[in-house]
Amino acid sequence: MAAALVGLSVAPVGRRRVARGVHGVVLPVLLLLATIFASTIDDAHAAAPRKGGPTWEQLTQQQQQVLAPIQGEWPKLDAKRKRKWLGIAKRYPSMTASEQARLQERMREWVRLTPGEREAARARYREFEQLSPEERRSVSRKWETYQRKRTEEAARTAPDTAGIGPVPGAAGLRPH
Repeated sequence: MAAALVGLSVAPVGRRRVARGVHGVVLPVLLLLATIFASTIDDAHAAAPRKGGPTWEQLTQQQQQVLAPIQGEWPKLDAKRKRKWLGIAKRYPSMTASEQARLQERMREWVRLTPGEREAARARYREFEQLSPEERRSVSRKWETYQRKRTEEAARTAPDTAGIGPVPGAAGLRPH
């Protein structure tokens, strides 16, 4: 039965079955092994993420410095996203200090998001991209107003610490 699975030609010799010829054994076995090997490679290749683009080690020192907050995510990014981030790193030196700081903070925030939160953010961005230019400007104005009010509210409700000096003996204390 096993001989039939691999294509062996067998002939009865007395009570035993004997395979005929070396070619009748070797060729089918080689074909079987080749098929198994090829399917194993295909399965492994399919299971491996198809990323692409440069590895972290292939980035310049300047690119690594700019993109440091997303270093742990770099191997998971596809080639398109890597190109996007490399474009941002290229523009980084021409950004103002506040733009650079905001970019670094946004990268740190992005890394802290769960995969579900990231997908939701991407979906919101895709929706925003579908808006007309006027609708985009309206959303942007509303967002700026919200941010400004939030900043003003935080400043208004912050405790006034002016004139308060250090508490004697509190230097070595830490909150629990």
